Amino acid sequence: MHIKLTKHIILFCILIIGLSFYFVIISDAKIVERIIAIINEDIITKTELDERVAKNKEMIRRLYNYDEARLAKEMEEATPEILETMIDELLFIQEAVKQGIQVPDSEVEQYIASLRKQYVSEEAFQKALSVEGYTFESLRKERHRAILLQQLIKREFESQTEVSNEEAREYYRGNRDKFPGKSDSVKLKHIFVKFPITDADKEKTLSKAQDILKKCKEGADFGDMARQFSDHEMNKEIGGDLGYFIPGMGDHDPKLEEAAAKLAVGEISDIIENPAGYDIIKVTDIKDNSIRAQRIFIAITPTPESEQIAREKSQSIIEELKAGEDFVQMVNKYSEDPLTKDKNGDWREVLIDSMSPDLYKAFNSFNEGEISQPVRTPLGFHIFKITQRQDLTEDEMWQIREFLMQSKLQEKIAEYAKELREKAYIQKIVISNQ
Repeated sequence: MHIKLTKHIILFCILIIGLSFYFVIISDAKIVERIIAIINEDIITKTELDERVAKNKEMIRRLYNYDEARLAKEMEEATPEILETMIDELLFIQEAVKQGIQVPDSEVEQYIASLRKQYVSEEAFQKALSVEGYTFESLRKERHRAILLQQLIKREFESQTEVSNEEAREYYRGNRDKFPGKSDSVKLKHIFVKFPITDADKEKTLSKAQDILKKCKEGADFGDMARQFSDHEMNKEIGGDLGYFIPGMGDHDPKLEEAAAKLAVGEISDIIENPAGYDIIKVTDIKDNSIRAQRIFIAITPTPESEQIAREKSQSIIEELKAGEDFVQMVNKYSEDPLTKDKNGDWREVLIDSMSPDLYKAFNSFNEGEISQPVRTPLGFHIFKITQRQDLTEDEMWQIREFLMQSKLQEKIAEYAKELREKAYIQKIVISNQ
């Protein structure tokens, strides 16, 4: 799983979090430099800004592989932001010093020693420093400031940026569109309470299905009819297309698959009755053993009275479960699902993304071991208990927690910088191109 960061966040992380602190404060009055900003008792020079822009230009080049024209344009637009970041860094450094934060020389030297070990020789190390625009002294100063800032950030924000596994899981479930190809699976027990459908309800729905079938066989476009009349929310917008399936594999209702197997390409079935309503299908292609079909599903709509009866019964079951009743015993006592009642309410393991919208929404609202509120479907109300849930692996959980921690940290840093700016003396000096 990969969480994509925007270019702005990547640049901000590069500039703020401690990967690159390149400015040098020049205090020797004998050195003539063009000053571009005064921040309290310190300054930023044009040379320092140019060096920072050059270093970030190289980093952006590596990240995005832009051509020179695009890269020059990007850096021209980024330069004002880089200057603002340098001002914030300087304010942070001043605050760290004010708070008495100190960095032992040994910690800086240890860092440099660890860098040296990455090169085959001292000559190679020095060459690498030179290529990156460093001397030993500028490297020491940079690392000193980086540690100083890291310690200030840790002191001020560490306790405020912690992210629990539950926060990470909540973010994941609320942002599933950012995780393409990722689908949770759940093992369930469930209690099903049917709507008490009357014969009159069924006859009314059957009459509607017969009228739709008549229009289809008289030449009405099947896809248009599905979009207009089908009650199957998952595929009505695509003209009822079911894709390819192999009859007998259990991808759809057995009666639907049996009917599809008897049709030639272009043929339309008679009305197929199922517990939830009536289906009409049209075979659009046959490839090897696979059939592709379109479906119009007309659901039996319960009366308000029968729906209220089922709702009240479901709520009563919920109250008994809350009072401590065993879920399996409640399955045996109340469930009206013939496929799962004799299996203690066990459903097969299912992928959440394959569920109907109502069920998909429900399974993102409760966790393993918990019991759902009654979930309405065309047939009735379901009460679910998740016995096992596989959503995020340990590595995926870690990635999301890290992402959220960095997001929180960026917010805290921005707020803190604003506070420091409000108390600081800052003067920016316009730079001409001469």
